[in-house]
Amino acid sequence: MSSDPIAANKPDYSTYPTLDRAQAAAAAQELLALDGRGAPVDMATHHAIERFYLREARLLDEERYRDWYDMLADDLFYWMPLRENRFRRDKRAPFDPSAMALFDERKADIAVRIGRLESTMVWTEDPPTRHVYLVSNVEAFETGIDGQYEVQSAFIQYRNRSEHDDATLAGRRRDILRSTTDGFLLARRLILLPQSILLTKNLSVFF
Repeated sequence: MSSDPIAANKPDYSTYPTLDRAQAAAAAQELLALDGRGAPVDMATHHAIERFYLREARLLDEERYRDWYDMLADDLFYWMPLRENRFRRDKRAPFDPSAMALFDERKADIAVRIGRLESTMVWTEDPPTRHVYLVSNVEAFETGIDGQYEVQSAFIQYRNRSEHDDATLAGRRRDILRSTTDGFLLARRLILLPQSILLTKNLSVFF
């Protein structure tokens, strides 16, 4: 048995929910197919979905990452592909699931990141960053699968850590939410930033 208390208490992340490569590729294609052309959800469902996003933003503001983790489906695919600057005449698909991404994560990867942030070994978060998440332009659509919804939204994420260390990132998200007896779960998330090169010092945040 290890005498290191940190090592002794470290979770076995290999047992956490994940997707294999083929499942992740299929999930990426699901996200790329989302185009906001489905039938809009009814007003009651739309209101419930907006409340889900408001709560999610507040939990991330307050760094209640374990509570946020409980809002994620076990088969989560969380993807932030890299942007490329291209001429309009370039007709290639804008995003390739096999290409490098800023985030290409499953629920197990999210657990690792949360564990890291909760440790005392992340100097970029000590003193901690202060966050403000804003979510707007929420549109929700039927997908043809009962209890599963496509949601398009925009976000602004501001963070400040010291007098001269702040950053503002804005972008769009395409999500798949799944309705359960305990509320919605986030099953898929595509995060699209407009920048091809990020000038922020780090990305130790969630979107």
